[in-house]
Amino acid sequence: MLKQIEKEIKELQKELENLQKEKSILRLQPCGGDMELRKKEEALDQIDKKIETINTQVRELEKKRRELMSEAVKKGGYESPFG
Repeated sequence: MLKQIEKEIKELQKELENLQKEKSILRLQPCGGDMELRKKEEALDQIDKKIETINTQVRELEKKRRELMSEAVKKGGYESPFG
């Protein structure tokens, strides 16, 4: 389960990286008029929404991963060398 979560996190991070590249490329493209500017702004807004969604998913998966790791530590009878 833990490896599956880590795999999902990596896939989402790759997708996030691709979206950020796409956003950078789109941002640098010149606009010829108001209509093109509106289309560009709409595309940037869609990318921003996707980025926000992916960031939320990554945070949730990392939280789940931490919970699974803490459960494994508790079940394993782990004793901290500092305690």
